[in-house]
Amino acid sequence: MALTDLKKKSQPHGKPGFTADEFIDDANNYAMGMPRIVSLRLQTAEDVDDTTRLPMRHATFTLSQEAIEALTELSLATGEPKSKLIRKLILQASKPVKRQLAKKKK
Repeated sequence: MALTDLKKKSQPHGKPGFTADEFIDDANNYAMGMPRIVSLRLQTAEDVDDTTRLPMRHATFTLSQEAIEALTELSLATGEPKSKLIRKLILQASKPVKRQLAKKKK
């Protein structure tokens, strides 16, 4: 059974929600002796990401050890889950490509 299978379908009223990725990252932080209380974390305007509200699907891919280490360091430095960082990086990298395709269509 995966940890995402344990996620409740509805959040009790009065408690701020958090993603399964944030829960898993906090469990990893707890294991390293650096717990953060994810459910009490205050979100700033920068933390609000409209893409997290879209339906998501699991994806399987392979990363080099160097990429995994870099992603872990970036996650620890920013406090954001690795999957969210990957989504942001993909969207950021796709912007120039979309612009080029739009220019070619004109």
